[in-house]
Amino acid sequence: MTEELAILGGPKLRTAPFTVEPMIDEDEEAFVLEAIRERNFSRYIGVAVEREVLEMPSAEAAALDDYWHFLGGPNVRHFAAEFAARMDVPYAIPVTSATAGLGIALAAAGVGPGDEVILPALSFSATANAVLMFGSIPVFVDVDPDTFCMDPEQVEKAISPRTRALLPVHLTGNVSDMDALLAIAEEHQLKVIEDAAQAIGGKWGNRHTGALGDAGVFSFQQSKNIMTGEGGMIITSNPDIAARARRILNHGELTFADDCTDEELANVIGFNFRMPELCAALGRAQLKKLDAVNQWRTDNANVLYEELSGIEGIVLPPRQQFEIEKAQPVPHFFVALFDAEAAGMSRDLFVAALREEGIPIGTGYTRTLYGAPLYQRRIAYGRDGYPWNQGGEESPITYPKGLCPVAEALLEDRFLWLYHIAYSSTKEDMRDVAAAVRKVMANRDALVAAEPRLRDKLGGHSSGRIGVAPQQLKKG
Repeated sequence: MTEELAILGGPKLRTAPFTVEPMIDEDEEAFVLEAIRERNFSRYIGVAVEREVLEMPSAEAAALDDYWHFLGGPNVRHFAAEFAARMDVPYAIPVTSATAGLGIALAAAGVGPGDEVILPALSFSATANAVLMFGSIPVFVDVDPDTFCMDPEQVEKAISPRTRALLPVHLTGNVSDMDALLAIAEEHQLKVIEDAAQAIGGKWGNRHTGALGDAGVFSFQQSKNIMTGEGGMIITSNPDIAARARRILNHGELTFADDCTDEELANVIGFNFRMPELCAALGRAQLKKLDAVNQWRTDNANVLYEELSGIEGIVLPPRQQFEIEKAQPVPHFFVALFDAEAAGMSRDLFVAALREEGIPIGTGYTRTLYGAPLYQRRIAYGRDGYPWNQGGEESPITYPKGLCPVAEALLEDRFLWLYHIAYSSTKEDMRDVAAAVRKVMANRDALVAAEPRLRDKLGGHSSGRIGVAPQQLKKG
């Protein structure tokens, strides 16, 4: 006899919380403590520097003895050098966040007010907001239903004379079709800035995510595969983009001689997006663990894929690494798709029942990027509609419902996101997830019959990050 569901009054399948934390050991402590003991918190200077400094490869900058430097202090410069070496690029540029990094990278590539940037409808809000930072206009396109990354065919249709850049997002750790996107960019002379926030360590062919376009950006927020608490990194092989990015993040107006050109001044506003030394020290230790944390997530994702296979109503997307020869994804979280017809119930009902069993599960982002009020009302800076309205010139770009039907369907009906594949969740934890799914499906008749009295538990967005308990700190 099948045990009664928790949402109907039965016992929870799981009462222990899931634990997801950064992989931390004595390496992080050593790096950070050394920086503290040296009173080393920020060693940036914001004074005029020569072009050769701005274009200095990260490895050369790290080799300098300067304790104070325009490119940051010792930990910032060493973190940049170590990250650049890992990604096989000459330049890595630490910043305060991936949001800042995306805005800086676009601006450094020459994208500015009124320019259109094509990006997928599915991503965290920061991806689109970064486009707005320098007055550019986001143009959203639909995603591939198997990879959830930007669909190259839709990109082709969205190009206009105002298009200046493509902003592919390697969502959930899957890798965008970079061959197709780079070919489109070359044909139309567009810049390509990769949002690799969720795909650090992934590859397309023999090149790392982030290193395929003109620049790439990573996130080190605590939920990411490696982290600095908050922070990000820009990588590029282009010395001009590196120089301009370094100016923008470090009070750019101080780096120019009086005889600088208009081109050199463009987009280089004096912001402060400088990564602190303590964050960089943490990042240096975390970078050493990149392979280990990626393998941890991969192993747990493999267990989920095996355990959830064949369950009616649960559809597992094609595994990119087996479908596309060049793709080497790294799971950021685990994605399954819900088939309401096969399951015999709505996704809302299924998710509510699973959560009552003690399983954190999400349904994806709250809405498509263009569904946010900012884009629906086309109001960003001031109340007059900038950047869509620039000096009386109205942009034709609008964001109607139905603009990206694949993305809308994934968010509204199909996505199931399981965040808890990260360290220190175990394979047994993954088996609990699958056992709870089977329990819910086995009780579907009783669950569906009870749906009218469960209305208060249904609806709304489900982030899926419930049930996370921090590791208990060891004492003594």
